Amino acid sequence: MFFLKEYKPKKIKKPDVYKARKKILENQNKNLNFLLEQRFGWMSKYLINKKNIIELGAGNGCIKQIIKNKNIILTDITKYSWIDKKVDMVKLNLHKKYINKVDVFIINHALHHCANPSNTLLKMTKYLKKNGLILMNEPEPSFFLTLLQYILDDEGWSFKINIFNNKKNISNSNNPWVSNTAIANLLFKNQENFYKHFPQYKIMKNQLTEFLTFLNSGGVNSNFLFISLGRKGLKVIKFIDKILISIFPSIFALNRSVVLKKIK
Repeated sequence: MFFLKEYKPKKIKKPDVYKARKKILENQNKNLNFLLEQRFGWMSKYLINKKNIIELGAGNGCIKQIIKNKNIILTDITKYSWIDKKVDMVKLNLHKKYINKVDVFIINHALHHCANPSNTLLKMTKYLKKNGLILMNEPEPSFFLTLLQYILDDEGWSFKINIFNNKKNISNSNNPWVSNTAIANLLFKNQENFYKHFPQYKIMKNQLTEFLTFLNSGGVNSNFLFISLGRKGLKVIKFIDKILISIFPSIFALNRSVVLKKIK
């Protein structure tokens, strides 16, 4: 992580979700689409023969560009035209028909925008079937991610919060773009500590990924310079990422992929 335990940007940025969605659907940037393939592709095997699949904080809805599964229900706090249901992740106000009926929840780079992540994880057990899954991608506050956030005055982070206090929001803002990119690290880095607070779950996957793959993507909700590469070149930088992250995870990893299974 960067030398600061906490950082708050001067201004909360609101991305242009419509522009981001258009860029992805029209395949304007092959580097970016490769990144999204890596983020969502690994989820496919967990969705086979699953009926009720709900993505929380779906935003631009790009998952359906990568995973061709008609059972995925897109939800978000903002009811864009492509969003199936308006759902506040904090309140998790799903219809009662979903109680003990959800096979899979998907959260892609959205939990760190949640005002009370621990409470949301608890509420999800109400809707998940036994052995139901939560599939997640979240930012990993490595040295390079926090350095970039500081330089760009982008999203913030804080390691000072009590992430497991589900009675208190970590943010008092009603702005859904307020974020803390340390959330997944605080929740899942120490798995034993996670189990003390969440015996309902078993961690099935807890993997660090992405460095050059993200840095050379041009950005999902933002736009920055990148070198356009072909498929072979993109696979090479993915291989380089794997080596760098395996040796120095706290320096290079920019993403954490997690799978939780409800066991109680």
